[in-house]
Amino acid sequence: MLDHIFQDQEQYRRWRLRKIQRIERRLPYAFAAGGKQVLDVGCGTEAPLSFYLSTAKQATVFAGELAHESVASARQAAPQANMSCFRAEQLPFADQQFESVYLLSMLEHVHDPRATLHEAYRVTRPGGMLFIEFSPYYAYPSGHHLYTLGFPKGFLPFQWMPHELTKQIVLHAQLKTKDTPEFLFEQFDTLNKIRVSTFRNIIREMGLTVCDEYAMLVLPNGEIPLPEIHRLPYLRELVAMGYTCVALK
Repeated sequence: MLDHIFQDQEQYRRWRLRKIQRIERRLPYAFAAGGKQVLDVGCGTEAPLSFYLSTAKQATVFAGELAHESVASARQAAPQANMSCFRAEQLPFADQQFESVYLLSMLEHVHDPRATLHEAYRVTRPGGMLFIEFSPYYAYPSGHHLYTLGFPKGFLPFQWMPHELTKQIVLHAQLKTKDTPEFLFEQFDTLNKIRVSTFRNIIREMGLTVCDEYAMLVLPNGEIPLPEIHRLPYLRELVAMGYTCVALK
């Protein structure tokens, strides 16, 4: 399944870049950042979006991660971006500093999604764009951040299973990647279990204008859009493996 993609960080980075380009084909305006000052929150150690925006799009990119070692790796991956260490729930930037703020594949990992979204809102200029993409916790088939366990273990409904059983399955797994079972379980264990319905409630409270949103099934080499399923809340929470939203302040 996906195990061949993640044998090393460079392959993972290329996979993430392909994902960004697929999103751009569907929402071309989302990455039209030329000449703009933008923020990539939770850029990741390989910083694919920061790299893409600062090189291909010629944007002035500010980005960061929570851990200093992650920032050091991201700085090497995207040397043209302005990297720093910060918490998504407490951004070290001025009000209305950025024309666009990106939260790519990170909202499900933060301690407080509501505070993270409010901070992203705070630093976005009036009329500016917030781009948010994340994996809903209750997606099925799950494998949520555990798909590198391979088939069939990586596609068990972990979100419905007892915590200790999940832990034992992961820690005793034989991996074909450089990630350790301990690292994979730590990633899974820190998920905040955010749902699309929770996210939509938060941005509605904030008064954001949603321009585009779509749910999708996630495959090893692409995604299958699920048109209009975001309007069917119960089915959406069970089926959607990914969700993307573009909103204006």
